[in-house]
Amino acid sequence: MDEKESQHLAKVLRIQVGDSVQVLDGQGVMADCNITKVERNSVLLEVMERNEAVRPKPFVHMVVSMTKASRWEEIIRPLTEMGAGGITPLLSQRTEVRHPKEKLESKLLKWKKLAVEACKQSGNAWLPKIDHPRTLDCILNDPEDPLLMASLRSTPSEASLVFGGRAEKFSLIIGPEGGWTEKEENLAVEKGVLLFSLGPTVLRVETAAICALAVARHGFLD
Repeated sequence: MDEKESQHLAKVLRIQVGDSVQVLDGQGVMADCNITKVERNSVLLEVMERNEAVRPKPFVHMVVSMTKASRWEEIIRPLTEMGAGGITPLLSQRTEVRHPKEKLESKLLKWKKLAVEACKQSGNAWLPKIDHPRTLDCILNDPEDPLLMASLRSTPSEASLVFGGRAEKFSLIIGPEGGWTEKEENLAVEKGVLLFSLGPTVLRVETAAICALAVARHGFLD
């Protein structure tokens, strides 16, 4: 193991020679290992069995409006635990927070660390890719997947239609608590984005993101 993980195993978990651990690589590989050597900054493992986890379907990419730092970071953990394939911070007209460019790389490293911790805690073998923040215009004009946007303008029938399909891959767009501007929603509709509803009440961003992913995953259960 690398130095950081070795220190965690040796000092925090107090692992001993002969103990068993499961190792994830974030790309679907899960390995059952035995501890063969424990030192202060180095832990040696022997791989006993190697398996590959099936990637969750559908592949759901979460595009979520940024919130204040602590709240945004708390979004990453549950979305990772629930199997989000990717997470993109969204900058809309009513987004509360915009990080200076000189601080962005350190923020991305922190966000990835939180996702790694969530994978380890939950046993999720797939580490989601966390992107640089993107504007809504960028998302709409250069879509990588079919887009679905949470909107109070949607109706229950539309939501049923959206989640009743069998899409292999799509992105869910969650806006700010202040809501989308009329211009943003009209542009999304013009671009062919499907709208869906999470109910008539205004939800916090983190609540909306988790609910949307849960509903999407439930709608595609075999």
